[in-house]
Amino acid sequence: MELNAEQHAFMRQKVPVDYAPVRPAVEELRAWLDDPANVASRDAVASKRALVGLEDPEAHTTVPELQRTATAAIESIKADPNNPAAYFMLARALTELGRFDDETYHPAPLRDALEFAEKSTELAPRVGKAWRALIEIQIHLHRDEMVADMLREVGTQGFAPGTHATLSAKFAEARKNYDEAIDWYERSMGYIAEPTRRAETYAAQGFCFIKMGRKSEAERSFLMALLEGGPNPWIGHNWSVLKFELANLQGATELNRRVLVWDMGYAPAIDLKNFLIEHYNKVQQPYPPATFLQEEQLRGIALPGCDQAVLEQLNLPEWKPPRRGTRARATRTFRHGLE
Repeated sequence: MELNAEQHAFMRQKVPVDYAPVRPAVEELRAWLDDPANVASRDAVASKRALVGLEDPEAHTTVPELQRTATAAIESIKADPNNPAAYFMLARALTELGRFDDETYHPAPLRDALEFAEKSTELAPRVGKAWRALIEIQIHLHRDEMVADMLREVGTQGFAPGTHATLSAKFAEARKNYDEAIDWYERSMGYIAEPTRRAETYAAQGFCFIKMGRKSEAERSFLMALLEGGPNPWIGHNWSVLKFELANLQGATELNRRVLVWDMGYAPAIDLKNFLIEHYNKVQQPYPPATFLQEEQLRGIALPGCDQAVLEQLNLPEWKPPRRGTRARATRTFRHGLE
């Protein structure tokens, strides 16, 4: 993968800006764990309490929340150095703090996260999330042979089929085997109960279609992503760009309007709106008001952000989030051995 100027600038940082505030605490924890007297101490109740209220760090988790999670996970580990959930949370938070975009991760946070992910799998060898934290890091570090061996082990043991499917998709995508990745993402849907993660998975599948040049097929993935996950500026913006590339000006404009309702400061959507305004001025057409998307008219299902007047015009109920259960927190996951 060839890096653009912004990605090169990100990779030249010794420590990424988002990761820098927690790096000293990570180094101090590593030194703390090297002292046998510290490792011998254990307060399981205090360790679990430190993680209360935290959700698993994901791609959409904000930087302040990732930093808060990393700090809480360090506190949890110091209370109980044998808590696999704390190591998982720390490894995932550090991984996401090293992210620039979907394909670019800074190696410094990944290498720091690696030892904590390994510790999580050591303490909880049959919990899918622990393996997810570890294998994703190895994928981002492009250690393909190691990843293949780990996926083979997880698949053979069969204790986390959803984790295996999702990681197989990410691995195939990293190797540019997009057709294989699309198939694995589709299989993984049967195991993902949480709407937010389902939305992210559909979006990842959509980008695979785009990378293969099958842009019209990607529309279904983005449609499902918004239906599952609700208002998401990043997903909505990428779908609006896709619609413009497919010469669907009405759809691109309407999705852009909705994205800016969800986040009026979202810079990529602001840039797109300015481009669209210029386009309408050039063809001497007025900028259109709120309207429906073709998918809403054809399917009879409203997507997030549909204008109230349009809902009444189409006689559609307002979009509501799917009732598929809530995301499992790490403490519950590691206690009950969930995916």
